[in-house]
Amino acid sequence: MKNKKTYFAFLLLAFCILASSCYSPRYVYSPAAVNVPLITKKGDSKLAGYYSINPGEAKKQTTAGELNSGYGLDIQAAYAVTNHFAIQGSYTKRWEKNYADFNLNSNDSSMINYSRSSAEFGLGYYTYLDERRATFFQVFGGFSSGKSSFTDKYFTGNIDARHFAMDVTRFYIQPAIMVRYSEVFASSLSSRVSFVFFKNIVADYTAEELDRYQLKDIDKDVEIFWEPAFINAFGLKKLPGLKLEIQLGMTFLMSQHFVDYRTFNLSAGLVLDIQDFFKKKTTDKN
Repeated sequence: MKNKKTYFAFLLLAFCILASSCYSPRYVYSPAAVNVPLITKKGDSKLAGYYSINPGEAKKQTTAGELNSGYGLDIQAAYAVTNHFAIQGSYTKRWEKNYADFNLNSNDSSMINYSRSSAEFGLGYYTYLDERRATFFQVFGGFSSGKSSFTDKYFTGNIDARHFAMDVTRFYIQPAIMVRYSEVFASSLSSRVSFVFFKNIVADYTAEELDRYQLKDIDKDVEIFWEPAFINAFGLKKLPGLKLEIQLGMTFLMSQHFVDYRTFNLSAGLVLDIQDFFKKKTTDKN
């Protein structure tokens, strides 16, 4: 009996220690849709728009509305300059929020609203891997530049809202395998590695809050993320050059310095190959 009491006392102590140290994450990084163009020859192009969400964020609904959410838009483009080299670019915008209610004793009860935007540019090489030219390998490398900010609006205590803003620069290398099963269906597996730099930070958190929320000295190191993604594109024979694309991406922190980041991105959108789309229209007219 005495051993049982000691055991439960230990569990209670461990729970109290854990509860006192918990906090709600302030996400400094959120993955974007991966730009993997379905290009196979010179002149192929991509113009796409996606609606993106963060499916890993548990939603919490109250009378005040949805407390946890993450959504955004991704605009992407690419063009095959030669039979082996291509360029790509994209623009990403995110609106996110999460609710903090883990430790009322430390006034960690707030709504955290995020705003992020970035523009990306890259160069790439691609080539076919089989004689039927159904399987392709491509690798792109490039950089993105953008801004990220969030605001803490506290619900408890007499603490004023906190603000955090920074510039985000990312360099990436992105190999991918693409398989065209038919003219209307293709799949891709991408494995992007991103090197992320947080600079020009402007914040009014206290030093203790920066330390508690894993925000201290994030501008001192480069953060490395591995971001694999699986992409499927579906089309119709009557509408060549136009496809519906769905992709699921994941994010894993590879560097030793810890930061809070979102782990999933789910995107769906329409992809247009301008040359194929208008070539069909011209052929039909003739």
